Amino acid sequence: MKFSFVLTLASIFAAGLVHAQVGIGTQTPSNTAVLELSSSDKGVLFPRLTSVQRAAISSPADGLYVFDTNTNSLWVYKSGVWINTTAEATLGDVKSGFQSADHSGWIKLDGRALTTLSTAQQAAAAALGFTVSLPNANTAYLVQNGASIGSVSGANTVALTQANLPNVSFTGTTNSAGSHAHTVDPAAASTTSNGTHNHTGSTSANGNHQHSHTDYYYAEHQGYSWGYAGSNHGVDWDNAPYGITGATSWSGDHTHSFTTADNGAHTHSVDIPSTTSSTASDHSHTVSVASGGSATPVSIAPKSMSVNMFVYLGL
Repeated sequence: MKFSFVLTLASIFAAGLVHAQVGIGTQTPSNTAVLELSSSDKGVLFPRLTSVQRAAISSPADGLYVFDTNTNSLWVYKSGVWINTTAEATLGDVKSGFQSADHSGWIKLDGRALTTLSTAQQAAAAALGFTVSLPNANTAYLVQNGASIGSVSGANTVALTQANLPNVSFTGTTNSAGSHAHTVDPAAASTTSNGTHNHTGSTSANGNHQHSHTDYYYAEHQGYSWGYAGSNHGVDWDNAPYGITGATSWSGDHTHSFTTADNGAHTHSVDIPSTTSSTASDHSHTVSVASGGSATPVSIAPKSMSVNMFVYLGL
């Protein structure tokens, strides 16, 4: 069976040398194809190798296809690396995924050293500009911002300064404004001690009163008093003995002058009455209004879904 197949295949290629195209399953192969296979119920079966066997092929030619039994996919060798055709990726492509680790030539961007990669992957990474380690995509967003490829910069928070605030005025109101008056009520006080002093004055008119006296006479007196003018003040001189002492009768009202003796030191209590100022003119007060802030940075990170980021470096 095998012998007949080889003989038939040899015959086909021998015929192809004459016509320059070979057709299997067709008598009219395409002029642009060296070999055209045609079937309505069969396909082409590529060589089946494990990943280790595929990688062990020495100096594979560009365009070489094999089916990898470990990845269950068709691989093609291109530009020095094997490419998984199922992934439909080229070196340097980036994707997000829920995979937790490297897979099918896709390498997780977790900042690891390039020395942890295979020799072919290190070469691919170097061709992309990575020389020491892979970029670390943790908590970073991918964006084309003109910076070096693979560099991570910036932050997910921003601290606002006064210049970032809107141009608004903070206002406040004092308790009382405009014209008003003030009332002052000093506390009662006492004077200091004063020196000794006296007072002068006169009494008011006093009522009838009498004065005591002693009169002398040397002879009989008939109806008059010795040394007195006017009445005899009620003295009976005719019958009075020598050297009699007596009293005047009641006399009319009169006043007396007096001077008090020195008074001791003393103090006076003084109570100053309350006073209200005149109304003051309108005036203003300076008001400081606190913002109430605590200088907490503002998060600018949008709501997001957590995935892992990968770069395709081949196998």
